Amino acid sequence: MKKDVKVFISYSWTNDSLVDWVREDIATRLMEDGVDVVLDQWDLKEGQDVFAFMESMVNDSSIDKVLVICDQGYKNKANSRAGGVGTETQIITPKVYSEATQEKFIPIIAERDENGNDFIPTYMDGRKYIDLSSEELYIENYEQLLRVIYGRPLNRKPKKGTPPAYIFEDEQINDFKFNFTLKQIENDLKKGKLQQINAKVSEFKREFITALEEFRVEKNDFSADDLAQEIENRIDNMDSLKTDFIELIKLLSSNNILSIDFLVEFLEDLHNKIIKERALVQGSFYEIQFDQFKFFLMEIFINTAMVLIKNSNFQLLSELLYSRFFVYKDYVQNGKISVGFEVFNHYVRALNDIQVKKADANYINYSSKKMIRRLPKNYTKTDFANTDILLYYISCLKKSDDEYIREWFPYSYIYSQGKIEVIQKMESSRHFEKVKCLFEVENKDEFVKICNSFKNPSQGGYSSSFETIPDIKENIDLDSICKFR
Repeated sequence: MKKDVKVFISYSWTNDSLVDWVREDIATRLMEDGVDVVLDQWDLKEGQDVFAFMESMVNDSSIDKVLVICDQGYKNKANSRAGGVGTETQIITPKVYSEATQEKFIPIIAERDENGNDFIPTYMDGRKYIDLSSEELYIENYEQLLRVIYGRPLNRKPKKGTPPAYIFEDEQINDFKFNFTLKQIENDLKKGKLQQINAKVSEFKREFITALEEFRVEKNDFSADDLAQEIENRIDNMDSLKTDFIELIKLLSSNNILSIDFLVEFLEDLHNKIIKERALVQGSFYEIQFDQFKFFLMEIFINTAMVLIKNSNFQLLSELLYSRFFVYKDYVQNGKISVGFEVFNHYVRALNDIQVKKADANYINYSSKKMIRRLPKNYTKTDFANTDILLYYISCLKKSDDEYIREWFPYSYIYSQGKIEVIQKMESSRHFEKVKCLFEVENKDEFVKICNSFKNPSQGGYSSSFETIPDIKENIDLDSICKFR
């Protein structure tokens, strides 16, 4: 990284306000951030040739970047001049621009017209610019300018890796269509086009479910070790698919248009698609041959619950956790059964029994570690683990003797830190009223009763870990429930 950088600022003395802005908000601010700035207000001495000064700065090898401050005055003067300048301006002419290394030039938008058009000179039109034309944009984009000057972009090109083997076997999905559909939904939200949103969400779901076909492992001549590697490759390449789904959930949830019917049907269809994919595999197969789907389905469910908690959509989460899902149990021909959300909780053998040995790390549960590495932006491993534990609590509290499946096991509990906020904040009666639906209670006494009767069947957790799954009562002093407003 180059820490000693130097820039020259080219601008027009259109008015005193712009001159002051260039000096105080651009040049001075950059100097304070370690950039050596050459500015005529500071460095051009009386008697010096203005054009020669400007031209020498552009061609000086010690100047890393030339910042071109684009306002209406600059554009008009730059477009009308073949060469030469007045003493009141430092304008890059087409001649100087064409003879210099053009990578040096960074157009800075300082002003736009009434139609939102910029004032970049004609000969620089089409260059990528930085927009500082309003106070809001200045605050948002100044860091971008600083990063460009220092050559430290926020989004850096990653190191080239090894392509997964399966991409050479079949035509791959175009995940761009999901990104584009998300942008369309976001645009329709701004315009209040609810009917169009519903149609696009349905299309997203249909395309998403179909996309799972691309990740089926059809070969059955792998060794178990090689197959486990194939499974992990597919999990890695399903990350963008998962990200698009969670972005959809975040978008719909934050705008309060996410419905329980959509969630239940989506999860049912995902589960049933996996069973159907299994039925399509001919001949014998390893059980782990479908572990990529088990991982994906569990990851999708926990992330969905985590987003709903983050957005305080507790009623919707409650409806999800107490819904029944009509799914194929093992094989399509056996028909569907009614189950709780625990059906989406899976132990991923391909990762936890085989791949973990290749990871050169002592992971107690490799699949949960991998899920945490793939968290959506602005979510933490504690958010994920605490959501996982909350699902465990609710599963245990609602479980009956005739339940189809065991309670939800929180594989990521070892990454939890502190108390679960959803429970801890029940000291507030206002918060209690919002979250009581998660536990199907009406008042404090009922919640205290179920906490005292909580048996914590998986309390021991992992035999290889000193940490145990915390009891629900460890998250709050029961006497403090509803103690405050």
